[in-house]
Amino acid sequence: MYPDIWLINHYSGNLEHGMEYRHFFLARHLVKLGHKVTIISASFHHLYTKPPSVEDSFLLKEVDGVQFLWIKVPRYEGNGVARLWNTVAFTARLVFFSNRITRLIGRPGIVMGSTPHPFIVMNLMHLKRKFKVPVIFEVRDLWPLMLVELGSISARHPLSKLFGWLERIAYRNSDLVISLWHSADQYMFAQGLEKDRFAYLPNGIELSDNGEVESVTLEHPLNDEIRSLRKQGYFIVGYAGSHGLANPLECIVQACIRLREHGIDDVLFYLVGEGPDKARIVEMAEQHELQNLRFYEYVNKDVIMGFYQEIDVAYMGLKDLPLFKYGPTPNKLMDYLASAKPVIYGINSSFDPVTGIGAGVKVKPDSPEELVTAVLELKSKSVLERKKMGQAGLLYAREELNFKSLATKLHKLCTQLTTSDARC
Repeated sequence: MYPDIWLINHYSGNLEHGMEYRHFFLARHLVKLGHKVTIISASFHHLYTKPPSVEDSFLLKEVDGVQFLWIKVPRYEGNGVARLWNTVAFTARLVFFSNRITRLIGRPGIVMGSTPHPFIVMNLMHLKRKFKVPVIFEVRDLWPLMLVELGSISARHPLSKLFGWLERIAYRNSDLVISLWHSADQYMFAQGLEKDRFAYLPNGIELSDNGEVESVTLEHPLNDEIRSLRKQGYFIVGYAGSHGLANPLECIVQACIRLREHGIDDVLFYLVGEGPDKARIVEMAEQHELQNLRFYEYVNKDVIMGFYQEIDVAYMGLKDLPLFKYGPTPNKLMDYLASAKPVIYGINSSFDPVTGIGAGVKVKPDSPEELVTAVLELKSKSVLERKKMGQAGLLYAREELNFKSLATKLHKLCTQLTTSDARC
């Protein structure tokens, strides 16, 4: 018998309710491998497209073969005090209801917690003591380093001190730390993590048995529009994802200005999605009266995957900050590669999964000049040459990034933890 897994992620979602999808896909494959997996998530967060209806303190429901337990939490809008209260409520109620939850779903053999925020560390340490089982700490973002470098808080801010303390507790007391950052091991070792407790498990992509992207919707106004423009001879560069502080979308605005100045009117950029910085970027584009930059609201995952099928080139960028040297693996990059599209890769990192396999070109994150050069370089290539680059990315996604393979690696890690005598 393989260990039952409690997989805790405040923001976990599924295809019925919306993002995030990583743990849903991992869990679906882990169930096929023989595990019982329960994803413990919040009844409300801002990534849901259709939040689950939870009337009582919590709700247990199976979604596509995966068991979800949603803890009722207050709703919120924006990034203010209400969102913080939502976070605290989830953390506290998981502790408070842990006995009732155990009676409902049974004791875990392993507890895995993921970090859209670091308060999850409190839950991991509580459940480690309660059940005397191994715990896995999954690092999605480096707290508080990310907030400090993005300028959201100072290194001396009380929240920064709290997050740093929680981070060190997790590194020193977890049985295993899984990083979605390729090169973050040295950073974590410096915070107290033992070298034999680090594992890299990147973001991934769900592929069908024949290695193709699942759930692609081509018939949608956005994709119809792209298809029509390409037939008219336009070259489309696409970005779909967060319009946030970490994304150098101002660089795209400046690149569009330069393209217009050079009289290049057959290149169009499409930015799809939402985020706290979108209004400012839209206003910049409007002030410059840019006709070669278009915005589109958030659409469902299947439509986004169809969008990637229709564009010529995909853009991926993060601001030029020291923390990104640790090699993040953004979700959208996995989608780009699996969609067999050439990628313009604008992340200043020692980890480059794009140009190393011939799947695109690399640019400085904040250089509109390099972005323009990269667009024109890819535009000058033949369709066959661009297809060859896209196929290199697809092959890499099939071999290294598909959730079936990642779940198998996680299964082996869990099995090793529960059969080892060397627990914390």
